[in-house]
Amino acid sequence: MSNSLKTELNPDDGLDYLFARMSAIYGAAFARHWDGIDPNLIRQEWKRQLGKFLTYQPSLDYAIDRLNGEFVPSAIKFREFCNAGPNIPRDEQQITYNPKPVDPEVVAEAKRKLAELRGKR
Repeated sequence: MSNSLKTELNPDDGLDYLFARMSAIYGAAFARHWDGIDPNLIRQEWKRQLGKFLTYQPSLDYAIDRLNGEFVPSAIKFREFCNAGPNIPRDEQQITYNPKPVDPEVVAEAKRKLAELRGKR
């Protein structure tokens, strides 16, 4: 795993990055924190809890910078730190409203029909 300054990560690389940094911060206490728990289950739950945050390194760094260092956070607590951090940029194309002009004859016909319907009451 590389700790380069990439901004976008895939979720597995993001989790590896996060766990490497937290191992450096908490040392052996980080590894002992998970004693007796299947490592795959730990990874699965952290990926589930953190979701897209694992794909954006600035969110992970922001949350790590807010750790107090006294105890290993839960995935839920870490997610709260991520939520307070920078927004994840969207690469999705934004939808723009670009209506086509309506033919005036269509509008006139619709108004005529509406007036006719109102008159039948």
